[in-house]
Amino acid sequence: MSVTRTDPLPDPHPSQQQVSQVIPYPPSFIDRLTDFIQRLPIPYGLTYSLLFILESAMVLGFSWFDGWLPAFQFDPIVFLFPLWLWGPLAFVTYLDSLSLRALSEFRPLLDVSPETKRRLGYEFTTMPATSVIVSAVAWSIVYLLFWFVAFAPSVAAVGSGVLATRVLFLVGFVSFAVGGVIYYHTIRQLRLVSRTVRMVNQFDLFALDPVYAFSVLTSRTGMSWVALITLTLLISPLAVGGIAELSTLILQIALAMAAFLLPLRIVNRRLMSEKRLQMAELNQRVKATLARVHKNVDENSLQEVSKLHDVLNALTTEREILARIPTWPWRPGLFAGFVSIIVLPIVLVLVQFALGRWLGG
Repeated sequence: MSVTRTDPLPDPHPSQQQVSQVIPYPPSFIDRLTDFIQRLPIPYGLTYSLLFILESAMVLGFSWFDGWLPAFQFDPIVFLFPLWLWGPLAFVTYLDSLSLRALSEFRPLLDVSPETKRRLGYEFTTMPATSVIVSAVAWSIVYLLFWFVAFAPSVAAVGSGVLATRVLFLVGFVSFAVGGVIYYHTIRQLRLVSRTVRMVNQFDLFALDPVYAFSVLTSRTGMSWVALITLTLLISPLAVGGIAELSTLILQIALAMAAFLLPLRIVNRRLMSEKRLQMAELNQRVKATLARVHKNVDENSLQEVSKLHDVLNALTTEREILARIPTWPWRPGLFAGFVSIIVLPIVLVLVQFALGRWLGG
């Protein structure tokens, strides 16, 4: 996906010499992989789709060979682990590109050195190698717990053979270890949003376009989570994963909502503070103008009173304009659209529970 930049942000993955001069850490193996995929001569979205299809076909082939599924019979569950391997990588690649565009649009509000801007561009698109390894180890441990608590009993219940079980275990392990990085990536990138907006010395209520830049990134981050959650529910109903899948689902929905709202609350507070300050200054002008009106009334200077009446009308108009300026840092309709999307996986959960009780009863 190509990104049009209005600010000369750096290459997100510079040479080793540039790394040593500008940034304090080398890219993670995830960044090296996504960077390699982006350099391929085909769109990265198509590459991830082909890899997803290839892995799903491999799992399905082993299922047929091992007798878990009758030959040429299809079960959508074979999509689950490939989804959580290539889906997160695709979204990480997309959100990295989007973060550069958001940072470029936010640039007019940043009064920082070119070196700081280059570092921000690198940090938004590059994760530290050590942190990603820690994430992979942590999610590998989580996977082992999930396997023995939820996945293994489900696999045994459907009669999977030894070979298919081993293949499922392996692809699941890789999916958790690699795909689990999306949790770290989301939290890290949104913390960077919070840190970046804190660098702004003053927000301008009458120039809100740059303010809206990061709301696109945070909303798309939440929507990415919603897409993964929804596809997971369609592929693997809650009955398959049990309490482990339900607890993960609740965490993911909470993260999707937090991804959109939390980083932008800082901007909201700053805009509200700026609005209160301008309202307070306006009130002082109104107070001073009214004092002059009273003085001229007492002195019977009616011509001056008429002029001051026009001033009061102008100040009243200014108050109405200020009152209508929004203090939430997103364009009208974005929040309503996001809420309508986040409801989708919740509805799917409720439908699955209702069908489970109805069919079970």
